[in-house]
Amino acid sequence: MKRILVAIDGSEPAARGARLAADIAVRFGARLTLLYVVPRLLLPPDVYGLTVEEVEREHRAHADRILHGALTTLGDAGVAIDCQVLSGPPAETLAEAAAAPDVSLVVVGSRGQGAVARVLLGSISDRLVHVCPKPILVVH
Repeated sequence: MKRILVAIDGSEPAARGARLAADIAVRFGARLTLLYVVPRLLLPPDVYGLTVEEVEREHRAHADRILHGALTTLGDAGVAIDCQVLSGPPAETLAEAAAAPDVSLVVVGSRGQGAVARVLLGSISDRLVHVCPKPILVVH
């Protein structure tokens, strides 16, 4: 096992997934990559009263805070960790990142949505299971 990709979104299931991924990485001598995906804007930036650059800067600052929090939670996990911020549809972007030859496993948290919420909102972990070329561990 070379590298484990961990989707980070600030949720508790994602944090549990990162801790489990760190344990697995230590046992197998793998690297961890914490990955935050900035979703594309659903509304034009001027709706928010900001320019595109300002919206992107705010997204990047938010992503950096989430990743820093995840690194702090992991503490000294005894494993090499790097962070990435990508942009796009979350499940598809994660799947594309996972297609790299050195990625052996993808770890994502499950939001634990009920059936109605999943139908209305969708589930990134559910979608990822269908589009990702690599093994996926969904952590509740």
